[in-house]
Amino acid sequence: MRRLAVIAGLAVSAVAAAAMVLVAQEPPSKPPILHQDIAPPDPGEGRSGRPVFGPSPKEGQNPAAFGSGSKILPEPQSQERRQPAEPVHGRGGFAADRDTQTRPDYSTGPDSTLQYVTVFNPSVLPWKRMSALDSIDSSYRLYTADKNTRGDLTVGGQADSDRDLFWGSLVVELSPGKDVPIPSVAPDMRILSYETEPRISLRFSKDGADNFYVRSEESRAGGTYRLVFLADADSGYFAPRLPRRLRVSEVARYAPRHLIKDIPASVRRAARRAHRFLDIDKRTELNVALDKLTHYFRSFEAKAPPENRGNIYWDLFRSQAGVCRHRAFGFMVTANALGIPTRYITNEAHAFVEVWVPTSNWIRVDLGGAAQRMQVDNASNKSLHQPRSDDPFAKPDNYRNNYTQLEGDINGLTADQIAEGQQSSTGASTDDASADNMINFDPGAPETTDSGSLIGPDRNLATLPRSATADKIPTKIHITDVAAQGFRGETLQVSGLLEGGSGSDRKGIDGQRIDIWLAPRGRGGNEAQLVGRTVTSSDGTFYAQVQLPDDMPLMEYEVYASTNGDNRFAPTVSD
Repeated sequence: MRRLAVIAGLAVSAVAAAAMVLVAQEPPSKPPILHQDIAPPDPGEGRSGRPVFGPSPKEGQNPAAFGSGSKILPEPQSQERRQPAEPVHGRGGFAADRDTQTRPDYSTGPDSTLQYVTVFNPSVLPWKRMSALDSIDSSYRLYTADKNTRGDLTVGGQADSDRDLFWGSLVVELSPGKDVPIPSVAPDMRILSYETEPRISLRFSKDGADNFYVRSEESRAGGTYRLVFLADADSGYFAPRLPRRLRVSEVARYAPRHLIKDIPASVRRAARRAHRFLDIDKRTELNVALDKLTHYFRSFEAKAPPENRGNIYWDLFRSQAGVCRHRAFGFMVTANALGIPTRYITNEAHAFVEVWVPTSNWIRVDLGGAAQRMQVDNASNKSLHQPRSDDPFAKPDNYRNNYTQLEGDINGLTADQIAEGQQSSTGASTDDASADNMINFDPGAPETTDSGSLIGPDRNLATLPRSATADKIPTKIHITDVAAQGFRGETLQVSGLLEGGSGSDRKGIDGQRIDIWLAPRGRGGNEAQLVGRTVTSSDGTFYAQVQLPDDMPLMEYEVYASTNGDNRFAPTVSD
């Protein structure tokens, strides 16, 4: 705990060796900002903002972590060894190959075991984009029309509140000038920063269907590299909002010309039968047409193949037989023939579609599937991505009970991960600063709660039970420095150290979230207010630029830091 004073008028001397003075007037100058300011959590907006902690993202420099909902996700280790099930992108093989074309089939029974490798954190399981196909020929072959890369993508940018952040970590095999296919979370994914081990300069690009690639132009490039990158994507891709009172015929007025694909006459004739069956045409409102399409293809079942009557598209459509690839194929053909730009997206375990709509650009539409089980690899310690709002489309019963909803035999995920993936995305964060989910850390006090809520210094709060520290490595937080002076409404710099262990074995702990509190002086931490957050660096040190409220009462305060710990390290509050 450190002390500071909040007074009106001119700045005065510190009231104690470790104190700082905060005044109400305009400061003569601001201290250097070591990293992006972090606004305190807003209890009413659990998902507002996506703060980035540590160094500013740029080429060759990842930040230390970022906030995702109620969690802070630290940077993956660039020195991490390749996991047994992890593919090498650029070498080919399972989970690393990119399809440039595919054809429908009559194998409409359930899949046996689907095997999915996670690359992103939070994971977009099972919807990572490895292959995007955007065109159809007269034999119902789906393919990528423009496979040429369209110039290098700019690395960098600010983490915007309307975009979701992701870590990517994968192994790539490079050779000079060779484009290596890599997965993405969305067609508009931006690369904000990256690091490699060994270090090498990279260039990112994508083709006409927004398939992503990476390469190195350096002559020394060769062999395998661990690539760790920070990416973001428009949140509307995962949580679409559909326009109202916009007819299908009007989509072409807003869509870029290259998205409106030429459909062969034979394909269009077959699709018109489907349009009549579904009672949709170009005069139908777009949201109504998409809901009817989604409901119909989500209602497919894995069952015996239909009789081959010479047109595989119509055979599959009329029988509603098939798994994810049949559903995505049928949806893509039907929607494109109606004039709605649609892509077929696939990875090693799943196929789905993305649809272009005027209000949101590309949106993800999952149609479900059928498999006896799904094996998820490389998911240890990863979160599950939660869109900011629920899927707006119809959900028939057999869709609700499939593996994309994490129902059934799912291996490789913990019960907590499955529960997180199934959680409704419309609720607020469970880790905000409201008083009813904050608890005091006092291991010597009687056990009064078993909540996983926010740890705070206030002694009047419910007490964290001893079970929260059982069999965990003890921790200690030291606040090492608080700015000598500051101003109400401005930022306050706080630095410190988080250590774990005891005696000679004590060392700094990296990647842990640190919460910064202010409490009126002399009240033992009571009435503490959460004012900001940061995350520890590799040696356990932390720095925070916290925003002091404009209406903060003018008095002396004590500064506290706390951490909730994790499954290895115990929670603690600074003295």
